[in-house]
Amino acid sequence: MPGPAVPNLGEVMAEIRLVRERGLLRLGQVRLPALASAVTALGLPAAEGLLAPSIIRMLEQVLERLGGGTLGEATAYTLGLVPGTRDWPAQTRRQRAADVYGLSVERFRKDRERLILGHVAETILALCAEAAAGGRDVPAVGRARRLVVRAGDADVTITVHRAPVETLRGMDVLVSSENIYLEMAKTYRSSLSATLRNAAARRAVTGEMVDDVLQRELREWLRAHGREGMPVTPGTVVATSPGELARQGVRRVYHAATAVPRPGTDGYTVDPAAVLRAVRSVFAMARAERDRFGPPLRSLCFPVFGAGRGGLPPETGLAYLWAALEPELSVPGPWDVHLMTRKERTAAAVVTGLPLASPPPSPGP
Repeated sequence: MPGPAVPNLGEVMAEIRLVRERGLLRLGQVRLPALASAVTALGLPAAEGLLAPSIIRMLEQVLERLGGGTLGEATAYTLGLVPGTRDWPAQTRRQRAADVYGLSVERFRKDRERLILGHVAETILALCAEAAAGGRDVPAVGRARRLVVRAGDADVTITVHRAPVETLRGMDVLVSSENIYLEMAKTYRSSLSATLRNAAARRAVTGEMVDDVLQRELREWLRAHGREGMPVTPGTVVATSPGELARQGVRRVYHAATAVPRPGTDGYTVDPAAVLRAVRSVFAMARAERDRFGPPLRSLCFPVFGAGRGGLPPETGLAYLWAALEPELSVPGPWDVHLMTRKERTAAAVVTGLPLASPPPSPGP
């Protein structure tokens, strides 16, 4: 039987803004269907007269998760969770939260407050995903969880890593999500593409980059294939050397062009057909290259395509990925498959969403 419906990030974000504006004392006067769904997903009462206290309890859980510091303090003032501030006007709470960061009210409103409310919404959804996971523990930061899942008629093991990609070791192939121009993200960004680009680059003793290995090899591929400045077909996969990632046991980086830029924005669209083509190409390329290495290639580490700047909910990104992975894994092969993410919510979505293999029946008496 399916569990309670979980709202999407946009819905939760909009209602958290409304909570900030109206204040906790007026929760009973505001219609908050997304937060009501989240409360239900967490197993808290949502009946008439009980919803407002449950929303407050949920926000307190978010605050507990933040663990103090300036972010926790500013969040508490923003939402009126500091004792004695529940009846403060929204503007007074905003002023006090701005003071935590030493910012003007206007600058705080335009920047930091939006980040805070977005983080609150993401944390609520992470809590919901964990609740849905039940006994499936979400790996802690820097840890991994091995799951036996059902792929077709086969039981296969998938390892879920909740860690920055640059800390992973012993992966034969790391798969990166790129845009269809195969232009990697700027090195100062925090995306998977940017992190891999940074980690693989060769640097002088001063730290200055002297060889942008991954982007250089991608440009060489584009030049050789007559695609400079032009998009490739979504789902195209290009292999490069690992650069300095070789020090961590990485032997290849496969760049999957799955992200299509949305005109006039900084965002991307990720299509399920592109993910399907990319995953098929990763396995085909790994099969073709496998025996060129000693020992042969074996471990393949995938991201959840689209769950970052692609804007997909992690559950949707996993659905796209699993639809592509399952047929590959249902056929016996040498592959050891890993999934990686830094984000708690994405890790929870993966652990919750993968179809676990059924345990063998207990022997009769």
